[in-house]
Amino acid sequence: MDAAGFNVGAKAALGTIKEGIAVGKEAGKLVEDMQVGMHKVVNAQQQQRVQERKKEEQLGSIQEQKAYRQFLDKQRAATAAAALKADIIKTHGKAGWEEYLKEKALIEKQDLADKASITSDKDKLQMLAWWSFGVAAVVAYFLTVY
Repeated sequence: MDAAGFNVGAKAALGTIKEGIAVGKEAGKLVEDMQVGMHKVVNAQQQQRVQERKKEEQLGSIQEQKAYRQFLDKQRAATAAAALKADIIKTHGKAGWEEYLKEKALIEKQDLADKASITSDKDKLQMLAWWSFGVAAVVAYFLTVY
C-alpha cells in the first residue's frame, strides 16, 4: 500500500470515527432528553399526589369546622330557647308559656300548610309545562306533515 492510499484510508477511518462520535453524542443527548422528560412526569405525578393529600386533609378539616359550627348553633339555639322560656314564665307566668306554645304550634302548622301549597303549585306549573311541550310537539308535527 502506498502512502497516498494509506492517507486516504486513514482519513476515511478518522471521518467514520468522527461520525460515530457525533452519532453517539446525539444518542446521548436523546437519552438525556428522555430522562429529563421522565423526571418531569414523575415530579408532576408526585406534585399531584401531594395536592390530593392536601385536599383530603382540608376536607377533614372543613368537615370538622362545619360540625363544630353546627354544634355551636344548636347550643346557642338551646340556650336562647331556655332564656326565652325563663323570660316568658318570669313576665307572664306558666299560663303565658302555655299560650306561647299554642301560638308557636299554630304558626308551625300554618308554615307547613303554606309549604304544602307552594309545593302543590309548583307541581301544577310543572305539569302545565309538560302539557304545553306535548301540545307544541303535536302542533309542530302536524305543521310539518301537512
